[in-house]
Amino acid sequence: MATVSALTACSQSDEGPKENVPTVTPATAAQSPASQEATAGTVTPTVPAKSVVVAHAPGSQVAVLSNDGKSMQIFSSPGGPSALPPKVVQVPGLVDLVASGEGFVGVSPTGVVRVNTAGVVTEQQANLAGASAVAVDTKNRVLVGTDRGHVLVLDEAGKQLKDIGGFVRVDNITVAPASAGELAGQVVVLDRAQSAVAPVDIDTGELKAALRAGDGATESTVDDYGRVLVSGTRNNQVLAFYGQPIMMRLRAPVAESPYALAFDNQRKLLWVSTTANNEVTAYDLSTGEAIEKHRFASVPQVTSIDVDPASGNLLLVSGRDGALQVVTPDNVK
Repeated sequence: MATVSALTACSQSDEGPKENVPTVTPATAAQSPASQEATAGTVTPTVPAKSVVVAHAPGSQVAVLSNDGKSMQIFSSPGGPSALPPKVVQVPGLVDLVASGEGFVGVSPTGVVRVNTAGVVTEQQANLAGASAVAVDTKNRVLVGTDRGHVLVLDEAGKQLKDIGGFVRVDNITVAPASAGELAGQVVVLDRAQSAVAPVDIDTGELKAALRAGDGATESTVDDYGRVLVSGTRNNQVLAFYGQPIMMRLRAPVAESPYALAFDNQRKLLWVSTTANNEVTAYDLSTGEAIEKHRFASVPQVTSIDVDPASGNLLLVSGRDGALQVVTPDNVK
């Protein structure tokens, strides 16, 4: 049985990051070797990218955000026979990007940026110094994580509503979808410096009890059941957390430096990139264990994965070699 340790989290605060708390050096993905194997699916050259995001709009609109955050490429049905060259959009140094409505929402130190699938950019200026992560909750509020350990809550007009402190840093923010039932809307922060996850009540500013996620957690996502899925990159694990209060429900070995994650709601599978061997593996978590279902060769140094709900295709980007890989899961082993 896995040992789970609870951490003490502070309530709303305007102070800097927590002090005198146990921390770890934030983990990073292993450097990928040169690719020695033919990759699955189709590969389209792009700029080296930090994230790939599929819009909720119909038509398989996919955004690729460059490593420097200064440009986005918006693809329509990438990898398909009718795919067109992407629209290239200049943006003001985005640190993170998510799908929202029928377009995308990103965050930079100077404000919130909205980009529609036609490539039209609208910036809501705000002082978001140290911005590190972004999410949109079920009330359409924009949640901005910072490297000083805060979650800033902004309304749809970009006005700041709350400043919730108490972390060392905020690296990922997940919001449970409507399909999660009583967990719908649950917001959970991943703090790499504590290698911990912590639910946050956005309405009250209250931080719930945090839980350790190994000692080298890097990325997180949430599935349609409300499970928060975490890559334990340093310890070669994937972990799952669930409930109110949140509890660890799974800790499974995944070798070769697991990093980027995506949950496939159609197939009920967790996809995990492993950068040390340039592979992506799908796991069925329904039994409470991670059971491998698919595995394929990926482009090197996968930094981000997303699933297109329209086509069912898996999309991956390389942060080193500049490539967008599109894979139809039913065509791989």
